[in-house]
Amino acid sequence: MILIYKKYGITPQSIKYLSLIPFIIVISIIDYHTTYIYDITILSGIIIQGGVFLISPDVKTYISALLIGIIIPYILAKITKGLGEGDIGLYGLCCFVLGKNYSIYLISLSFILASIYCVYILITKSGKIRKIPFAPFISLATVLIILTNFDILNIWFNIIGN
Repeated sequence: MILIYKKYGITPQSIKYLSLIPFIIVISIIDYHTTYIYDITILSGIIIQGGVFLISPDVKTYISALLIGIIIPYILAKITKGLGEGDIGLYGLCCFVLGKNYSIYLISLSFILASIYCVYILITKSGKIRKIPFAPFISLATVLIILTNFDILNIWFNIIGN
């Protein structure tokens, strides 16, 4: 939270990010332990973010981000059967906060992070991965985007290049 304050100061953007963090922490912990995401936590987050967006000048961008964050994961969930309904809601909440410019990036980054974790599990533990909680990866991707914007790709390519 201190990093968000240092990066954004006291702005409407920092307020929406700081009000999102407790929700994604709670949702991730619950999903990790139960592999279930409660609708009330998602809806509460969307309602609180809606209140924060009353001070934002560009509400249409965030509404379209909410739709992107629900529609694309819904299609992925129906095709792959790899996402739960709670994950779709969490994508909606996080995309709503980040805006439409980061929605596709968030979805892609969360799948990349989850696949890295799955490779690690396959290497270190024998056996087949059946089911992993996905909310922690959505939350981690959200925090990485908040802290780095698109710079995370540049950071990654700098690491690979050296």
